[in-house]
Amino acid sequence: MIVLIGLLIGLIIGLFVNVTIPAGLTPYLAVLTLVGIEALTSSYNAMQRKEFAASKFIIEFSSNLVIAGLLTALGVQLNYDFDFVIAFVFAYRIFRNISFISRHFYLRFDVWRKSRRRSGDPDN
Repeated sequence: MIVLIGLLIGLIIGLFVNVTIPAGLTPYLAVLTLVGIEALTSSYNAMQRKEFAASKFIIEFSSNLVIAGLLTALGVQLNYDFDFVIAFVFAYRIFRNISFISRHFYLRFDVWRKSRRRSGDPDN
């Protein structure tokens, strides 16, 4: 939960702070931001499943950063928009992770709701 709170605080600060970014770095910033968000959602998903390992997170995050950065640089050199393809892949992974997280919360809520029904709680 701390990860998501930190992400939200960072997004809110980013909305109100005016930072000028050179046009040449815009594709890199977009792709690397998606890589970071995907890493946060996948790590939160792993925490929910109790499978999180910090070393695995660091290795996957750094390798995704390097690969996405190199593919974006290759796209810039070839004058081809690889950043759109990379953005699509990481956006897909973000939405997949969020669907896993929401399913986890739904299952927890369903168990809680069924346990209240069995206990005969009059508020239900």
